[in-house]
Amino acid sequence: MDESPRLVTQLLKAVVAYTWFFETCDETVLDDDTALKQQEYAGYLLNQLSDTDKQRVTDELAALAASETDPAYREFVETFAFAMGLVESEDG
Repeated sequence: MDESPRLVTQLLKAVVAYTWFFETCDETVLDDDTALKQQEYAGYLLNQLSDTDKQRVTDELAALAASETDPAYREFVETFAFAMGLVESEDG
């Protein structure tokens, strides 16, 4: 299968959006334990990637953050790689 950069970008946007939902929804929508478990599972799956793929995800996240207009969501995207354990420092 040929690599599709747009596919990778769109899938990453979906992962970040759902993780944002788990991070920001209140307990009347989803209990905190379930939200945390889902976020941890997303981190687990992302950490199964090779170092090269983790770097690609980190680079894609930087591009997504740079184009984001909502300040809160931009900050979330900027810290996503660190929060998911893809990088060892928030600086990437």
